[in-house]
Amino acid sequence: MIRSYGLMLTVLLTGLFSLNGCAVFDRSYTEPEVHLANVEMLKSNLWEQSFRLRLRVDNPNDRNLPVRGMHYQVYLNNMRLATGVTDRAFDVPAYGTEYFDVTVRSNIWRHLSDLLKLVEHQKPIDYRIEGHISTGLFLSPKLTLREEGTINPSDMSF
Repeated sequence: MIRSYGLMLTVLLTGLFSLNGCAVFDRSYTEPEVHLANVEMLKSNLWEQSFRLRLRVDNPNDRNLPVRGMHYQVYLNNMRLATGVTDRAFDVPAYGTEYFDVTVRSNIWRHLSDLLKLVEHQKPIDYRIEGHISTGLFLSPKLTLREEGTINPSDMSF
């Protein structure tokens, strides 16, 4: 008797999941768009420079996008400025936007003269951010992060 209830419950649950078209297990997301919103130099000394990057995440999905961690690399004019990770957790609402700040530390002295010339002459600086976003969802792959653009030195905060 107990076996027949177990079998009946299994058949019933299988039928319910079949009606949903496996949507219960679908955790795929369209990759978000990430944009560099601001760069701020925090401090600088001979061995290390600290910058605050303000990033904007746009969620093109019809459900909240949980961000539970990120690995990233930042390039300026194809020079790697910084590599880092953040474990700041936040949610980007469906079809919404969220801003967040990351502090990066780097030693750019070997490239400093080239960057200073660009800033001094107010020439645009190309940037690229690459990495992966972890959603923390079961069976959900990491989302690829890639953003390219140009920074106008007159817009930077020092």
